[in-house]
Amino acid sequence: MIKFKKNMSDFDRVVRFIVSVLLLSLFFIGEIRGVFGVLLIIVSFMFSFASITAFCPFYKSVNFKTNKSDDYL
Repeated sequence: MIKFKKNMSDFDRVVRFIVSVLLLSLFFIGEIRGVFGVLLIIVSFMFSFASITAFCPFYKSVNFKTNKSDDYL
C-alpha cells in the first residue's frame, strides 16, 4: 500500500473542493464547452482528489506544504 504524507491544510482542501464544484457546475450548465471544458473537468477531478486525500502531487514536487503535521493517509 502506498502511503502519502498529508501536505495540505484544511483551508486549502476546502478551497480546492469549492473550486472543483464550481468548475463542474459551469461545465454541466453549459457555460463552458469543448476542449476547454474537458480540460476543466480534468482539473476539477484532480482538485477533488487532492481535497479528499489531503495530498497534492504538485506540492510534493516543489517541496511545499500547507499542513504543519506529519500525518500519513
